[in-house]
Amino acid sequence: MDGVKQYSLRLHLLSLISIPIILAGCVIGSFAMWSAYHEISEVYDAQLSHAAKVLLQLTEHEVKEHESYEIELGAERPDISHRYEKNISFRIWKGSHLVTESVSAKSFENINAPPDFSDQKISDELWRFFVFVDHKTGITVEVAERYKIRTELIVRILGSFFAPALLFVPLSLLLIWLGTTRSLKPLLDVSAAVDKRDAGDLAPIDAQRIPKEVMPIIRALNRLLRRLDTGLRREREFTDNAAHELRTPLAAMKTQTQVLQKKAGNMPECKDGLNSLHASIDRAAHMVDQLLSFSRMQSRDLEFEDIDISVMTQDILKELSPLAVAKKQECEADIVPAIHVTGNKDALAIMVRNLIDNAIKYTPEKGQITVSLEKDGVLTVTDTGPGIPDSEKDKVLERFSRGNTKSEGSGLGLAMVKWACDLHDAKLSLTDNRPKGLIVAIKMAVLS
Repeated sequence: MDGVKQYSLRLHLLSLISIPIILAGCVIGSFAMWSAYHEISEVYDAQLSHAAKVLLQLTEHEVKEHESYEIELGAERPDISHRYEKNISFRIWKGSHLVTESVSAKSFENINAPPDFSDQKISDELWRFFVFVDHKTGITVEVAERYKIRTELIVRILGSFFAPALLFVPLSLLLIWLGTTRSLKPLLDVSAAVDKRDAGDLAPIDAQRIPKEVMPIIRALNRLLRRLDTGLRREREFTDNAAHELRTPLAAMKTQTQVLQKKAGNMPECKDGLNSLHASIDRAAHMVDQLLSFSRMQSRDLEFEDIDISVMTQDILKELSPLAVAKKQECEADIVPAIHVTGNKDALAIMVRNLIDNAIKYTPEKGQITVSLEKDGVLTVTDTGPGIPDSEKDKVLERFSRGNTKSEGSGLGLAMVKWACDLHDAKLSLTDNRPKGLIVAIKMAVLS
């Protein structure tokens, strides 16, 4: 509806569920990153400390006995080397004398790290140092490790944590989407079932397999349908009863008018008034008959069958042709034979009869009327009458509306045609017949 802000319930539910999940994942991931970094730093610092103490224990005896004692490390063995060896270094000092150092520590020439843990930058790389000073022996053990080892391990640990999470989030969103879609399916089924109903089907909505959260809406709709059904039934009963009650007095009035017309043969001043009265009674009687037929059609269940609309149109045209002859109208027919549709015989007859009857009624004397039925199921009635302005075309399809025309009529003809079209899912269109007149076209579904 225009001006009404609408939103998707599915997307609303998806956002209410997915946004907290994503936010929780970000918070958990941030905490996991901080916790992993802290714990890994603690573990690596402990390893540095342990390595320093092991090196002290291994070299303490030899270094204590010789002031300038130096330990020569053997050549590196490629068969037992590891790719992380270059990231770990150590140096051992006796006082200010360098006792030994690893190959990767040769670039530490001017580095003098303080005791305990510290961070040092060497050749644009950050190293973590642990310096252990044994004051009893004067031995200093210096162990260092590149920070990128810690970063690499943190990335791997977090990668193993976030890789499943990256798969879990879209999978969760997909499952939530499918779940909400499945949960909303009963509503879509109800909507589709209601859309398929015709205008006269006011039976309660089937409440099977409906979520209990939606049941209040279904109950409210069913109560509304019951009230509408009751109101329409009372309206039809009133129309039916009123039509029945009006037929008898109208028939009596017509009879009395005919008697008065005969008696007023020698009174010209009364003849015109009686003729007008007789025409008014005929118009009222015709409207009552239409109301009665319309009411009866709407008040009962209609049966659909295979109808030869070609034969029906020809028969109705033959039945109404004397009216066209009386007005000296030229009536042409172009009806393709054996066109079959599925419909109610009485409703289709009312539709065709009213179209042709209206064309004859509103077309002046010596006018032209054309009735055509094409093989694709399009029934067209064209006349050379006054036509209908564009502003009135929708209005004339309502009950008791005759537009701006001054011709006689009840205003029910096109309303009944519209009702029959809706009953058969046929498309009705009103267009101008240039230079003058009206074209009424009805597109029906043809049986193959």
